[in-house]
Amino acid sequence: MRAEHKHTGQISRRNFLKKAAAICVAAFSRYLWRGMAPPVRAAEAVETPPAPTGPATTLLPYALYLPLVLTSPAVAHGPSKLGLHTILPDDAVGFCKAVYEAGAHVAVVKALDTFGHIRKVKKYSPETVTVGRWSGWQWVDPSGDPAQKAREVMAEHMKHWVYEKDVMDYWEVLNENDPPGVEGHVWLAQFYIAAMDIAEANGYKLALFSYSVGVPEWYEWEAIVETGVFARAKAGGHIVSLHEYNWPVMSYRWGEQMPGCPVYEDRGVLTGRYRYLYRDFLIPRDEVVPLVIAECGLDPVLWQPGQPTNHWRERFITEMAWYDDKLRQDDYVIGAAMFTVGGSGAWSSYDYGELLWPGNRYGYSFFEYIVSLKDA
Repeated sequence: MRAEHKHTGQISRRNFLKKAAAICVAAFSRYLWRGMAPPVRAAEAVETPPAPTGPATTLLPYALYLPLVLTSPAVAHGPSKLGLHTILPDDAVGFCKAVYEAGAHVAVVKALDTFGHIRKVKKYSPETVTVGRWSGWQWVDPSGDPAQKAREVMAEHMKHWVYEKDVMDYWEVLNENDPPGVEGHVWLAQFYIAAMDIAEANGYKLALFSYSVGVPEWYEWEAIVETGVFARAKAGGHIVSLHEYNWPVMSYRWGEQMPGCPVYEDRGVLTGRYRYLYRDFLIPRDEVVPLVIAECGLDPVLWQPGQPTNHWRERFITEMAWYDDKLRQDDYVIGAAMFTVGGSGAWSSYDYGELLWPGNRYGYSFFEYIVSLKDA
């Protein structure tokens, strides 16, 4: 489910703000984008100068990007983007049906290994986006030919996907892989490029990467983006899947500086980390693809000395509502699957099923919250 580690690398942002400031003002003044000044790639921000006649100019060995700069605070809008992660079906079908009959819909339902209830979810709540993951093969060693490895992994996965092919919108292939170094992440991106070719040839759409909380770092995203994997995903109708957890509250480390990056008050090191990928890379490159947070919630594995150790259900709805407010500011976010309903074994302590319905011992319910935003 979660990685036991969070990156804290100290790679410099290569002083990009200092180098780009001069062209930023001129370029940003030309456009408006939903109340935002659209970012541009530095190489495209000024007219091409005449060919130099003197000594050869030294080219930068990396791409330079300007971040998305908000000209006014983002405002949450639209229905709730909170959804369900399911291990066992439990009340997931009944909940989706009840929410739909009340005039709203559950944004996303993620199913792990047990997929049969997804057909009923789609029957009663056709607007709900569905994501599945078979856990039989969830790790790869980033060595050898990534295309060959993709053929092997996809062949095994598709055996378990075929029966829900018509009702599962997207499939995760791997789970929380964190290959070593930039080279490992580039290999993984190449793996996914090949996997998309195979998926499309067989009628499937993929949810890419499924990185754990705190992974990867900014400079690793830069290398991943340069492979063209997101342009390929956009062309093929695939999406991105990421996992975001926090503890003891969803806002912990919000606005904190990510190593090697400037301080942003509207991004987080743990939750809201996805904004680094989208605002610094995908939006500037016009490579935005939809995003599902395929796992999220309060996770005591992230506990730090001095923090509370339990009683998370008492604050779970309030905390997820705070997170939902951030997700609703970003139109490219499909939804977030809260871990988990129908928890079993080691995951039973994460089960929040009792919070779905009104009348639970904690007071407010997810049913009431989601329905309250149906006309937002």
